[in-house]
Amino acid sequence: MKSESTAARTWVGRGLLAAIVALTACERSPGPETEQPALTLHGASLVVGTSADQWSLLGVPRDGGLAEARDLTDPRRIVWTGTTELPASVEARVLPGGRLILVTAAGAVHTYDPPSDALVRVGEVAPDAEWMGDASVGLYLSPGGKLLEVSREGVWSYSLDRDVLWAAPAEDGVLVLLDGDSESRELWLLRRDGDQPAETGTESVRPPGVVTAWGRRAVLESVDGRGLVVLTVAPIERAGDIDLEAPILALSPSPSTHEVYVALEDPPRLSAVNRFDLSTRVLADLPGPVTSIRPSLFGESVLMEQDGRVWQVPVGGGSPVAIEAEWREDLPVGLPDGRVLAATAEQVFVADVRAGATVEIDDAGVDRWWLPVHWNPAHTTVTADRLTGEAAGREAPPAVVPEPPESKIDSVVLAERMAAAAGLQDQHAASPESGPPAGFYAIVGSARQAEGIRSLTQSLEDAGFATQVQQFPDEAGRTWYRGLVGPYRSRSEAEAAARQLLRERRLEAWVTEVGAGDRQDGESI
Repeated sequence: MKSESTAARTWVGRGLLAAIVALTACERSPGPETEQPALTLHGASLVVGTSADQWSLLGVPRDGGLAEARDLTDPRRIVWTGTTELPASVEARVLPGGRLILVTAAGAVHTYDPPSDALVRVGEVAPDAEWMGDASVGLYLSPGGKLLEVSREGVWSYSLDRDVLWAAPAEDGVLVLLDGDSESRELWLLRRDGDQPAETGTESVRPPGVVTAWGRRAVLESVDGRGLVVLTVAPIERAGDIDLEAPILALSPSPSTHEVYVALEDPPRLSAVNRFDLSTRVLADLPGPVTSIRPSLFGESVLMEQDGRVWQVPVGGGSPVAIEAEWREDLPVGLPDGRVLAATAEQVFVADVRAGATVEIDDAGVDRWWLPVHWNPAHTTVTADRLTGEAAGREAPPAVVPEPPESKIDSVVLAERMAAAAGLQDQHAASPESGPPAGFYAIVGSARQAEGIRSLTQSLEDAGFATQVQQFPDEAGRTWYRGLVGPYRSRSEAEAAARQLLRERRLEAWVTEVGAGDRQDGESI
């Protein structure tokens, strides 16, 4: 890097990884490869038939032991128990695909992959390291400007001889805010494969901040603490300013990253900032200043910590509702059906704030980490010796193709989209060589004519979405065009984007996955 500040970066394999090797400044070398364990489901208490299609609730003992997965719709029901003894941990975080990051009291960092029941030590951080990651990438900041990034692509270490005020995962790298004059603080974009910052900039901002738009936009506090500054990441440039006219207490991106939730102090209120047009709307007036905010799993509500209590605020508007629970690193969690998984010092329970009812989970234990993961062992393909004969003989339910609704959607003819549904299944997704990059996408439109789809995707592109237009044939050999929003790292992120598109732009979308190695007939145009 620059002569006054250097960075050491270690790249370690792909997939499950070996240990991080400490390097001196300005060194960069690949680490050893580690063969990824076979994705075989292990466990003593696997149960089939759960109604949670893609998600489960993972319980990890804080003092060490075996992980267990529970039905997300009924957390009293255990559907899987691991066989790998996990270490005692002071922190647990979730990565895509159900993978976890576990940090011990001494700072050892492990990844645990429930589908393969594999535990791997990948590095270490200072005992007082700060979590700077998000739902897709793990990132820890240790004193002295040391960063450890953990993603599904690998593990990277960055060592700067500058004090770092704030850091966040960005597109294919890390964005850092360096200490210095508050009127001219430096921002660097560090790429995983470079020895110098890929981008640099100088802005009058301060932490806290969040990264949105799949790592392409950063939102930080203005220096007076009463507004937000929106920055593009590559290049690092100011894209807009938002005057909130009140001190900012907490920030959090929505699950789709298209909005930023902001807790304000005077008067106490929760607002949502749209990162496209920089408009602001008040979600709720609050009973007092809040110290932390956390969106629900799929973004239907926002949970807040205020004066030792937990409050739930519907994103669509409504009064805050109190929940008598503790605020922890892992709990409370807003579940997809509007209920809240929460805990007190004595018990873990599910609260239905609308009905005013709670259900205690007797055997859950407050001494566990409780983490919703995008992996459901009850719907994982397993070998017959893992199941009873009765369960193994069950047939999967037939796929349901929805009938086309009669109503129409703005900008897209719904009847044409549904007529093409048979040709829009995941098996028709294009490969990286012939179409969109691998990942999950929200399909926003499909038509026989390309012009309308191009117009739709261009309007979304102008609003900040990443889009693709894909050409493909249906079973009758006719050419269709479909508009894709993405790619996203996980299906849950694409589903959250689809809900955001419906809520903000009246576009109904469904989700598909583009495979990493499938050759298809689709062509990106």
